[in-house]
Amino acid sequence: MKKWYAVFVAALALLVVPASDLHAQVAIGPQAVLFDFEDIAVGARVDFGLGEAFGIEDGFFQGLFGSVNGNYVFVDGDVTSLLFNANLAVPLVTESAAVSPYIGAGLDLYRWSASAGGVTVSDNATGLNVLGGLFFDLGALPAFVEAQYSTTASGFLSISAGVLFGR
Repeated sequence: MKKWYAVFVAALALLVVPASDLHAQVAIGPQAVLFDFEDIAVGARVDFGLGEAFGIEDGFFQGLFGSVNGNYVFVDGDVTSLLFNANLAVPLVTESAAVSPYIGAGLDLYRWSASAGGVTVSDNATGLNVLGGLFFDLGALPAFVEAQYSTTASGFLSISAGVLFGR
């Protein structure tokens, strides 16, 4: 029940702010994540432009953007697992307007808690991220796919995909 409540709250948060009300420099959307090809998560992602905000008008960092996301990881048993990421990324210049690659790095926070026999144990771990991804221009539904390696908890690979309204 707790897992479906988290999914409902994430979906409701995405519906509160219509895409037409978002500023052109901010995009928000749902994502699905696969961790180490074992566990699945759902979450929300917010991307925001930073190049213009920092006054970067040309060069490699002109398209600099920040990305934050929060994910609820579906784990068997009485375990609650949350992952939060804050990343900086830059788009790579390509000839294609339909596909836009990017690379980046950032930080993550992994929080878990487990209950058994009336005793609850929890812990936090932080780590570094290295990532790369692709934005797809699908018209009214811009999408992304991203691969990220995190050093948290002896390291893990995650692959996420989703859509970003307002991009």
